Amino acid sequence: MTEPTPKKPRPARRRARKPDGQFKGDNPTTDVNEAWEPVEVTEALPKKDYSIKPRVKPQGDGGKYSKAPKVKPTFGKVTSTSH
Repeated sequence: MTEPTPKKPRPARRRARKPDGQFKGDNPTTDVNEAWEPVEVTEALPKKDYSIKPRVKPQGDGGKYSKAPKVKPTFGKVTSTSH
């Protein structure tokens, strides 16, 4: 099998504009494509670290999905009886 040919890096460019803001067209009688103008490329910023931070278990009453023991509401020494 033949190896794929590597892609040539394309130069950075952007569409050229007229003074009034409209895009310029290409003049087919010239060798240069006037519709595009080269752009100076600045070096990219370093990538940000998006590592996963460890979760901290909340200290609390043990909500609906918690493995902590549930806290039952109490009202001091008051109790309820059912008949």
